[in-house]
Amino acid sequence: MQKFTVEVGRQHVITIIKEFTFFKSRYTIDSAGIEVRGNWWDMDFQVFQHGEKIGQVSKEWFSWGDSYKAQILKEEVETIIIALVIAIDCVKEDQRIASATSSV
Repeated sequence: MQKFTVEVGRQHVITIIKEFTFFKSRYTIDSAGIEVRGNWWDMDFQVFQHGEKIGQVSKEWFSWGDSYKAQILKEEVETIIIALVIAIDCVKEDQRIASATSSV
């Protein structure tokens, strides 16, 4: 099982886990109190902490490269939300590279 761990200030915050399925890859986000609702694979989701909405992320489609819009509702979790966006983007890039390599 492949895992991607995010630490903020040397404290574990989020783990993204790749699960094995027969037909396609499936990922889950494991975190104490952090929940992502929506389509996180397409970068269109809301972030909740203990049931309270703390942020929202969406992809900017008409831009050079990958650009994202992050609305952060609680300043103290800004680093966590930014780290989450970077982690998801890295997992997606790893998956893209693995798919390209296996099709060659």
